Amino acid sequence: MDGWKVTGYAIVVISAILLGLAIRNGNMEFALGVLAGTMAASFFYSGWLKRRGEVISDERTVRIEEIASRRTLQVLVLVLAFSVVVLSILTESRPYLRSAYYLAIGLMVLVAVLKLGLRHYYERVM
Repeated sequence: MDGWKVTGYAIVVISAILLGLAIRNGNMEFALGVLAGTMAASFFYSGWLKRRGEVISDERTVRIEEIASRRTLQVLVLVLAFSVVVLSILTESRPYLRSAYYLAIGLMVLVAVLKLGLRHYYERVM
């Protein structure tokens, strides 16, 4: 196995271990720090691979990622829609679910606004 692949796996494994420790100890600051550090390490690692000339993705993998992202968003919106409907019915008899109902509505609105905003952005850019 190439050394650069081991580095990529090491980032994931070390991050998972540190995140597990942070969650087990209930330390939110440490958990958020681990996530931020992982994102930074992944960003720098990806840049390092590109400078080395490694092919991380080609047109086919980019297209696959686009399709997977689109399907994921569609499934997420459907799950949120069904959750809103089910929670709206259940809150009539179980008022303690009202906060979950508002959370589902908020997430649905956030996803919709984000999708419309990104569509508008990419229509201007492309």
